[in-house]
Amino acid sequence: MNTLHTLGRCTCHRHAFPGVLTITNGASPMGGSASVPRDGRIPDTPAARAAEAYLNEVSNLTMVRHCKRTFLFGQALAEKAGAKPDLEMLYVGALFHDLGLEPVFAGPDDFETLGAREAERFLTSRGYARIAQQVAAAIELHTSPDTANDTRPEVAYLCMGALCDVVGARLDQLEPRLIQQVVAEYPRDGTKALLNALLKIQIDTKPASRIAIAESRMGVLKRIAEAPFTG
Repeated sequence: MNTLHTLGRCTCHRHAFPGVLTITNGASPMGGSASVPRDGRIPDTPAARAAEAYLNEVSNLTMVRHCKRTFLFGQALAEKAGAKPDLEMLYVGALFHDLGLEPVFAGPDDFETLGAREAERFLTSRGYARIAQQVAAAIELHTSPDTANDTRPEVAYLCMGALCDVVGARLDQLEPRLIQQVVAEYPRDGTKALLNALLKIQIDTKPASRIAIAESRMGVLKRIAEAPFTG
């Protein structure tokens, strides 16, 4: 599988976006779980609410907000392209796409695999088998830019939404006002520091993992630090 190391060759390479550089956020804690407000753009289904509750249990507020922005950016990119993903699948996938980075799910496999496995287990156990496999597939593949070309829109736009929020890929395809609204609603406070810290653990402890290989080839951590966002 081609992972983030292909980013430099992919059409979703990082674009500078000066308007985002000056966004400032209110203070929020790095640790401790907390819910975030629901708005009209976010799916309101039993599976979505169950996924939100579970994410709030295992992740901190900074990660929860990253997952929300991932969905909103992915949704916006899909709308712009005229794609019609199943928004429930896309949302639950976005909420769970970084589960494998949480210490509670630590294991020898790549974090993408760990997260996909836990997402499928949770959804199946709660009676949401209809979306479990597709969500797991999207999580497993989300760090590969090639996944943006996947024929399954829930898979493709999870990848695009995540890369948009992590390294700024495809920001130039979105309206500045939308970007600022999303960041204002779900502040980035500490996102870069949190993702770099969690990914560094993966890189240091799993040198053969996809993310470690990507780091050695194109400097994932540096790209995150240089993303066109504040925080």
